[in-house]
Order: sequence, then C-alpha cells, then structure tokens
Amino acid sequence: MEEIDKIKTEIPEDICDIEADFYGRQLAIGTYAGNLYIYNNLNEKPSKIVEIPAHIGPIYKISWSHPSFGPVIGTCGFDKKVNFYILNERNNQLEKIYDYEMHDNSVKCLKFCGSSDELILISGCLNGDIVICKYLDKNFILEKTNAHNFGVNSIDFFDNKTFVTCGNDNTIKIWNFSLENGKITVKNEKTLKDNSTTNITDVSVKDNKHFVCCGESDEGGIVNYWILNEENKWEPHEIYRENVKIEKIRFNDDHTCIAVIDSEGKEHLILENELNL
Repeated sequence: MEEIDKIKTEIPEDICDIEADFYGRQLAIGTYAGNLYIYNNLNEKPSKIVEIPAHIGPIYKISWSHPSFGPVIGTCGFDKKVNFYILNERNNQLEKIYDYEMHDNSVKCLKFCGSSDELILISGCLNGDIVICKYLDKNFILEKTNAHNFGVNSIDFFDNKTFVTCGNDNTIKIWNFSLENGKITVKNEKTLKDNSTTNITDVSVKDNKHFVCCGESDEGGIVNYWILNEENKWEPHEIYRENVKIEKIRFNDDHTCIAVIDSEGKEHLILENELNL
C-alpha cells in the first residue's frame, strides 16, 4: 500500500482512535491517556487547535455528526462515559454540551447517524448494552437495551432509523427504532450468524442492501460481505482471509474500496469492482 500523506502530530501519548470530519478538513484524535486533540487544515498545513482531557483512561471511539448540526463530536471511553462536544471555530474551543454516565461498563464504540435531518448517536458498552441518544427540542431522549452478550464491538447506520451492531457473541444484529410520544422504541429485526466466524470485531455499511464485517475464525481472520437478496434474506460471502485476527474494516467515502486492518497493524485494500459476488 502506498503512503500518500503523513501528519506530524507531536502527541506524546499513544493514539487509540482517530476520525476525520465530514469534509476531511479536521481530525479528532483520542489517546490512551484520555486526551482529545483536534487538528485543522488537513488539506494544507495541519495544525493543532484543541487539546483537552476528555476521559479518564483510553478514548476508545470518536465520531463526528453531520455538519448541518455544526462541528459536534462524540467520544466514549474506559471511564463508562459518552461525551458530546461542539467546536467553536471562532476561538477554537471545545464546549461540552452533554454527557451520558449511565453505562455500566467501559464504552467500546459509538456512531452518529449520517443524516442531516436528525442528530442521533448510538453507543455500545462492554456489558452488551446499546444506548440510543436522540436530540429533540433542545433535549436528549435516551433508550437503553441489551444487544450482545459479552460486549458490543461496533455500530453503523443504514439510515437514520435502521442500524447494525456486532459483538463478542458472534452475532450481527439489525435494528430499527421509532419515536412516539417522546419515547424511543427499538426493535431487533434480524440476528445474523455465519458458520465460520467466532468473534465479530467490526461492521461497515455500504447501503441498505450491503455491508461488511470482520473478525476471527478458528483458522485466523476473515471478512464477510453481506448482501440482502430478493427474498429479503441476508447472505454472507467470504471475500478475504488471513492467519491473524482482523480488527477493523471500513468502506471508503464513495464505497469503491474496503480497508482492512489486522491485529498486527497491517492494512489491506479490497476493491469493490474486483469482487466476484
């Protein structure tokens, strides 16, 4: 894989997660020490504009909202917290606008819905719970439900009412939710399981009929490409395998390429148009 750019951050701690904003101009970086950094001007000369202590212990995941709500950032971590920040771009200050402290264990993952119409964030905990957090009429409406035994590893959205989760129980679950009379109702629509994966570590959605997942099997790491067929059933197709566990998987922005990262930090790219499905 060819390296096309490099950003010198001068961050003294080990980095746990990074996430670029919608336009790819700003980068949020979370560290194992619990500090959150924001870098600006990624396409020109990157510069650090924010450095704050955000969590006690590692920041496991960062997510940016759709820019229609402003530069809103969600973070979660070892300290069982989910924080919402908004970046004031006039003075480069982060303001905490909400925090959720009712998770019972460390929070492994979170994801903002990509919709420009609704501000929704879902977080997943190591005890298996997920919490849907929806901003409405200047208040946050919450709903907690148990999703996966032994912990939730990843969350991604199909649309602003349907999402997918995966966990250490070797299942993938597809959910939808609705808001009626000020209360969120969430329903597990489908539970998926293939016969080869023993631990599913990450999911990434392409569109409403396609997503990918990764994890480990008895023989090493594996990537499955799921397709919703004409009978409304999800079918897995193995598209990649290696001899170590695969930790992360992501579609690129235009969904033409799938990036795979294994437990040794090695990267591999899978081109969508080269898949024989």
